Amino acid sequence: MCRFNSVLRFNRSIYHQNKNVYILRTYTTLSNNTSDNHTSEVAKTYENVFDMKKDILKDNKGKSGIYMLTNKLTKDIYIGQSTDLSNRFINYFNLSYLKSKDSFIISRALIKYGYSNFSLTILEYCGAKLLSDLTIREQYYFDKLNPEYNILKIAGSSLNFKHSEETKTKISKSLKGVYVKENSALYGRIHSEETKELMSLKKIGDLNPLFGKIHNEQTKELMRQKALGRKHSEDTKLKMSTAHGNPVHIYEKYSSEGFKLIGSFVSARRAGKFLDISGSTVIRYMQSGAIFKDRYKFSSK
Repeated sequence: MCRFNSVLRFNRSIYHQNKNVYILRTYTTLSNNTSDNHTSEVAKTYENVFDMKKDILKDNKGKSGIYMLTNKLTKDIYIGQSTDLSNRFINYFNLSYLKSKDSFIISRALIKYGYSNFSLTILEYCGAKLLSDLTIREQYYFDKLNPEYNILKIAGSSLNFKHSEETKTKISKSLKGVYVKENSALYGRIHSEETKELMSLKKIGDLNPLFGKIHNEQTKELMRQKALGRKHSEDTKLKMSTAHGNPVHIYEKYSSEGFKLIGSFVSARRAGKFLDISGSTVIRYMQSGAIFKDRYKFSSK
């Protein structure tokens, strides 16, 4: 059975602070002659979902219960249930999962406002992992708190709930361009080297979504036509030359000082352009070591 930690006088904003975890006063509704009568485990509130991610996953591993997400800016709340709270929260911390569930208001809110603007409260834990027990307790909090982020107010009804195609289309259109740039949950964040490495490994070999696939002729033609109409900026061209070209240094002959460096270029073509000659001429003189017009010397070092 659930540990019925019913809040008799619930106030969304009043908690007793203990560092970053807030303790909520709770009272059992079980009668004295009930076999499950015990001192119930108090509910917890994690004030910053983003900063306390590790604590949230560790504290709730293997536990079932009812939870509440609170938007600290708008004060809107979402109430949910899970037979494994830690696994549920792992999904919430996965941006790809949220995007795949963008028909839910809470998913869109987490992406829009960011995890740090949400607090998480474990309203109560359940000893037995029975959906029927969880559903009863979830409905209790639906009726008590009237959560704004819950589309359906009947506990458990979302388990088999599916939007119509018309509704899906409307949702899709309404979301286009909403969570881009500064509105993105990842705006301004920089991936660590470790994260970059993990992302890279996920796209290697058969893990790559295009692994083993071959473009048909029609697709190749479309890609070619698109590439023909693409114009790179000068900055992009320079970066491409730096990445793929061979550096060339031009030295000019001075009678008293020998040769003096007058310019460094990312490729032979750009070095040649500087002297109004072809890139192949630069390469030929650089490979032979000869002096161009008895005045210029080219080197890759």
